[in-house]
Amino acid sequence: MAVPPAYADLGKAAKDVFNKGYGFGTVKLDGKTKSANGVEFKTRGTSNMDSNKVSGNLETKYKWAEYGLTFSEKWSTDNTLGTEIKKWFLKISFII
Repeated sequence: MAVPPAYADLGKAAKDVFNKGYGFGTVKLDGKTKSANGVEFKTRGTSNMDSNKVSGNLETKYKWAEYGLTFSEKWSTDNTLGTEIKKWFLKISFII
């Protein structure tokens, strides 16, 4: 005997357009990649069509496993640069 299909997911893609933070008049861009030497890059951008305001940021992360260090940087269009160095339980942060 065949199990009847679940109808709860019917139209889910259409509902997600209205329920998952998709804004009308707003364009968003997210990108993520990892280089051959292990540096991770994340980019995010937002453009508001009504106010013509554009904002974005770039994040990089590098893990130096040999020494247990993780280096992270975040740069935004607000002209702020944040740097973070972690070693197991120790965390040092700088914001310029």
